[in-house]
Amino acid sequence: MKLKSKPFSFIFFIGLVLVFSLGFKLPRNPYLIQSVDSGDNTLQKEAATIFKRNCSVSDCHSGTYPRMNLNLEEDKFLKALSNIPSQEIPSLKLIDKENPEQSYLLMKIRGDKTIVGRRMPLDSPPLKESEIKTIENWISSLIEAQSKQEILLTQAEKTEQEAKFKQGKTEIRKPAFWGTRVINLPTTQTIGKGRFLFRVSHRYFPAIKSGYDSLYGLDGPAVILLSFGYGLRDNLDLTLARAKLDKEVELLLKWVMFEQGKILALPFSAALSLGGSLVTQSEPDRKVFSADNMKFNLQVILSHQVNNTLSLVLVPAYSSNTNHWDPSSEGTFALGTGGRWMIFNDLSIIWEWVPVLAGYKDNSNGWGLGIEKKIGGHVFQVFILNSIGLTSDQFIPGGDFRLKDWNLRIGFNIFRKF
Repeated sequence: MKLKSKPFSFIFFIGLVLVFSLGFKLPRNPYLIQSVDSGDNTLQKEAATIFKRNCSVSDCHSGTYPRMNLNLEEDKFLKALSNIPSQEIPSLKLIDKENPEQSYLLMKIRGDKTIVGRRMPLDSPPLKESEIKTIENWISSLIEAQSKQEILLTQAEKTEQEAKFKQGKTEIRKPAFWGTRVINLPTTQTIGKGRFLFRVSHRYFPAIKSGYDSLYGLDGPAVILLSFGYGLRDNLDLTLARAKLDKEVELLLKWVMFEQGKILALPFSAALSLGGSLVTQSEPDRKVFSADNMKFNLQVILSHQVNNTLSLVLVPAYSSNTNHWDPSSEGTFALGTGGRWMIFNDLSIIWEWVPVLAGYKDNSNGWGLGIEKKIGGHVFQVFILNSIGLTSDQFIPGGDFRLKDWNLRIGFNIFRKF
């Protein structure tokens, strides 16, 4: 089946979806605290600075999935701490306004003998005495403010929040995927509002079976991709990438429409990836900025997190002009599948299979198998696969190696969020 490229209608479609995505706003949770006594404003700013410098770094207490579900970023720490029980010792509150000395937050940063786990901040020098004193004074200011104005929560809402906390003990605490890619396929993981993501990807040309003389492919030439992404919102990312293959530049917009369990208790997350790319490698009798060098892609990302160790993803994907070098080029429609199985703490097996259903196809359907390790703000992936493609339109048509011939190559991805 041949899918002819229709760039103008496709651009129009992308424009409509983009306008819709930017204007769409999910309803807020009615049980979130809308007004919290902030105490002394100067002390609050000083406390926020201390948390930002020592706690909300390297993906510790920051981002969509902070450690212990505790986000201490500047615009979130107050609600995350006020009247919230500690996950380590639920009988103690993170900030106890009735008995401030029993605030679990203070106990953790002081290194109290009764705490569970290690003193905070983790793997860093303890806070200075002056910093601890500032946090103590800030908590005291909250208590004074409490005596003047109660937090605007009805008893029914408090009961609801307590029930949600008890239920949260058994809820999934880790994201479905650490990286924004399984291997090539996109995931529903986002960068996070105001954060940056740098990605380096390598695919070695020679096959592993080329032997020791080529160090099983590692001595050979490689295709590399560098990308830089920014979180416009918590659920909206913009990424610019450049691949060595065809000297192609790609711009992607990913919008996470909803997350698993948060809208009507749906058992999956859904995201939409819209992109366009330009082949900048010069060719005789063809201008760089011609329609023949332009490609557009649309990917719908559906992920289901079975539990903290197993996650699955399904990605219907279309790209136009995938064989751009052919005068009568085609588009490609594929149905990607993949997953992650965490076998140890933050060490996982990852895999994907990208069968082409219609349009242009390379020698074989795309596939990959590897391991993934998360360390702080880094995610490292090493794998074997059959494709050298790195941009969306390059990997959607499949790979040049056939599995039946036992042809496969080595590749890796590195993600760094900051």
